[in-house]
Amino acid sequence: MASFCTAGVLDADLDGPRPYIVSEYVEGPSLRGAGQFFGGDDLHALATAIAVALTALHEAGVIHRDLTPDKVFLGRDGPGILGFGVSPGLGTALTVTGIRPRAPSYTAPEVFTGGEAGTAADVFAWGGIVLYAASGEDPFAAGSLGAVMHRILSLDPDLSPLPRPLRPLAAAALAKDPRARPAARDLLIALIAADPAVPRRDTPGPETAPLLRAGAEVAARVRTACDDPGLGALAESAFAALDPTDRERVPAVFLRLVAIDTDGQAVAREARIPAGSEDVLHGFAGLVEHRGGRACLVHQALPYAWPRLGEWIDANRARLVARDRFARLLPPLLAVSAVFVLVAAVIAVGRIV
Repeated sequence: MASFCTAGVLDADLDGPRPYIVSEYVEGPSLRGAGQFFGGDDLHALATAIAVALTALHEAGVIHRDLTPDKVFLGRDGPGILGFGVSPGLGTALTVTGIRPRAPSYTAPEVFTGGEAGTAADVFAWGGIVLYAASGEDPFAAGSLGAVMHRILSLDPDLSPLPRPLRPLAAAALAKDPRARPAARDLLIALIAADPAVPRRDTPGPETAPLLRAGAEVAARVRTACDDPGLGALAESAFAALDPTDRERVPAVFLRLVAIDTDGQAVAREARIPAGSEDVLHGFAGLVEHRGGRACLVHQALPYAWPRLGEWIDANRARLVARDRFARLLPPLLAVSAVFVLVAAVIAVGRIV
């Protein structure tokens, strides 16, 4: 793929005991992490940038199928997309059991009904992401997966937050029937045209390379209020902005949000936080999500990108290992205890009888 569409892959080993992909670090937040609304030319440029990346991806014979605002990054050189570790090739089917945890609102209707997750599914996600960028709300959001599925399969989202030139394109992308959606390439043609209109899937167009370059020129104009110099620098700046009393509370809160896996690696986890910690975490917006007394790190890399957090983890590693080992053993211990209590109750009742 063209370098301006995504972060480059620097190294990969999929056959070792711990498979990995090393990609270029992008100095910029995700679309969700940016925490801002887009409108006017900025929204048009963002929509074009995602269409450029999808066009390049589909031309390479790959489907993303997990595209959400978390996978769109706003780098200094313009927007692009990440998250190809789960991307299958063209023609791969995806069942409901394969839906990613944060992706339901961007999952195409045909996927929920057991159909093929083809290029049209990525186009559906494009429509949802453009609407999210304009409104700040996930389309089709609801309290359960079943409710999200119902909305995706039966209802059309409110497109009023979008400017008029983008509404017909988003509406076409969000069509329930995948055959009615334009291809990413045709979306891109419409977006860079002087008078955009809903394209047809069989619309002839120019060669792909000039088309991508033209789209990249439009996408490079996007502006974001976030100037992310790196996860570690962001976290350190947020920490420094707290008053001394709140700083003292930060290590205990963040250590709750980190676990030590069986390989000894620090990984993010969701956990309950002490009452009043929401105020402390408010300054870490974009790095920590918190709601209803629970919180989690947005970025798995934060324990390694923020040296201060790494020092806290190393200083408390033994305690964290013991805590996490106990957490893994607790469910089977409770199960054994329940069986023991049940057997004891049966024996006691038998003696009474």
